[in-house]
Amino acid sequence: MAVSSAVRMLAAACLVVSAVGMRRLGDCSSSADCGPGACCTVAGFNRYSVPQCTPLGDLGDWCRIMNPPRELNLAYPNGLQIVLTDTYHGMCPCRPELVCSRASSTCQLPNESTLDQEDNSLYRD
Repeated sequence: MAVSSAVRMLAAACLVVSAVGMRRLGDCSSSADCGPGACCTVAGFNRYSVPQCTPLGDLGDWCRIMNPPRELNLAYPNGLQIVLTDTYHGMCPCRPELVCSRASSTCQLPNESTLDQEDNSLYRD
């Protein structure tokens, strides 16, 4: 009797887990899902891209000058559709204390020679 109850409980738990997994694909649907030090990215404009949490750019990491957060609707062949908010194309912006250098497309410390560079951090006022 106890084994039968345990099997039923395990089967019910598997159903709940699979139902939860069907509603979401990937790590995130917004950068808020990723926690501090990361953002939600979609790799390229590939068909059926999967959103994932990616670390913010560190000193010397590649960055993209014009990469504002976006809202996207993704659809998959199984009928699943997800809405993404505050997501980035391909890579996260630099960490808040860094700027994306127009000259090198890398995250650098701000100084007088980088005044023409874009601060595309997540933490704008």
